[in-house]
Amino acid sequence: MAADYDVVTFGETMIRLATRPGERLETAATLEAGIGGAESNVAVALARLGRRVAWSSVLPRNPFGARIAGELRRHGVDVSHVHWVDQGRVGVYYLDTGAAPRPTQVLYDRAGSAVATCDPDALDPALAARGRLLHLTGITPALSAQCAAITRRLADAARAAGVPISFDVNYRSRLWSPQEAAAGLEPLCRAATVLLCGRSDARTVWGLSGSDEALLRGLAARFGAPVTVLTTGENGALALTPDGTLHREPAVSVAVIDRVGAGDAFAAGFLHGYLAGDVPLGLRLGVRLAALKMTVRGDLAVLSGEDIAACLSDAGQPQAIVR
Repeated sequence: MAADYDVVTFGETMIRLATRPGERLETAATLEAGIGGAESNVAVALARLGRRVAWSSVLPRNPFGARIAGELRRHGVDVSHVHWVDQGRVGVYYLDTGAAPRPTQVLYDRAGSAVATCDPDALDPALAARGRLLHLTGITPALSAQCAAITRRLADAARAAGVPISFDVNYRSRLWSPQEAAAGLEPLCRAATVLLCGRSDARTVWGLSGSDEALLRGLAARFGAPVTVLTTGENGALALTPDGTLHREPAVSVAVIDRVGAGDAFAAGFLHGYLAGDVPLGLRLGVRLAALKMTVRGDLAVLSGEDIAACLSDAGQPQAIVR
């Protein structure tokens, strides 16, 4: 049977309140309102690429819950699987927008959100079997025991149905320690068909060292994912496929407006190529979507097909090294 969705995902989305460039949270009279969450950022980017995407979460019936669902729906994401509750809150995060040499700072107010305190039985894990791929991140199981249980149930349902799992490590030091993250994320990394990890997370959480290629091969050896991807910031990204081919994609030059969400844009671009059966294309798209996202304010990669095509036209040929 054909899947209902290309990608199914689950996670928390927050309200984002950001200062305008040159202003500080301490003195700003107004803040720009938006939404942001790793999984929904990926969902929006994929939907704008033409993919059928379902995002599941728990939202309260209040204006903030409506804002989140409405904005995701407007970008083409199916939010019909959201579990709505009469009481509770959404998380909020504040962005004190920086400019070199002053870094951007983030303050979170997400404890006790509706999704973090929900009853795991309120969400049906069978949703995972309705997609061609289930996408999860390491942020969600760090939020609460309830979120960890839902994440595990979705992963188990996907595996039982033979649905591939994409897992982005996405370590957040404000949510748990490296040791807690390693213990909590190990089973999910081992369940992954596509494992995505940043260079810093490979070193901090898994204690790996050496060159970027060594980090990538260390992740592949430890978890055995059919496709392992390492993002390396200024060096672009690498992927290792089951036939032993190491793919490299260099970074592209970008005038940064807003870095938040760039990693999620990369994940969306990579998964778009992966779903098309083309890992090198996934790397090319991922690197370029991440760069394009950094030219857009807000968490969401609000990009057109023309934006992406123009960036790809100068991409050259992907690099592949067979070992």
